[in-house]
Amino acid sequence: MEHYAKPANLRKEKLFTLPNIVTSIRVFLLPFFIYYAQKPSSISNSLTLLFITFLAILSDFFDGILARKLQQESMTGKYLDPICDKIVTIGGLSALVKYYEFPLWILAIYICREILGLWLGGFLFLKRGIQATPNIWGKLGVTFVSLTIISYIISPHIGFFSLGLQKMIPLVCAYLMLATVLLGMFVYSKTYWSIVFYPETEKQYMEKRNHISSRAGYKQS
Repeated sequence: MEHYAKPANLRKEKLFTLPNIVTSIRVFLLPFFIYYAQKPSSISNSLTLLFITFLAILSDFFDGILARKLQQESMTGKYLDPICDKIVTIGGLSALVKYYEFPLWILAIYICREILGLWLGGFLFLKRGIQATPNIWGKLGVTFVSLTIISYIISPHIGFFSLGLQKMIPLVCAYLMLATVLLGMFVYSKTYWSIVFYPETEKQYMEKRNHISSRAGYKQS
């Protein structure tokens, strides 16, 4: 749920919690990913890349679980998670462009989408005092980025496919990733755009969200 927040509250939170450290792990894995991506034909490098990718996926999966289990959910963590996602996905896709023939134009669209999301989220937090919650399309987008990266890593070693099919599978994953990312951007913008440019709608929006949340809580009880 979106709620009012104050930037000053970030200074009062503990930064070095276990969930935040787990979140940050995938950023520190990025240089190793780029290093081993330089030789796509090397089986040992590809296996190392898959291992690094799975570690990053596990980091993304367990940081939220740890935060809830340890009761260490924080505004810092909620912003650190998507920021780390952006750094890792853009870095990983950039390596694919350089070494695996990933379409540069898809990366350009993805970067524009991330910049828009970062600006919109920062504006809502700093100017409107609202902490936005990522939608399901954003999570699906990160999932498809992971699948796309994995498909490009293994594609040079799938010898039992024809050359056309060998190149088509990772490209299909890339297009599915792009479609999911664009849908997420549309839903996110549609949800918050009016609050950014028409502040008078902010109160109505928050009242509506609080009303829906209170009704959901009442039904659960």
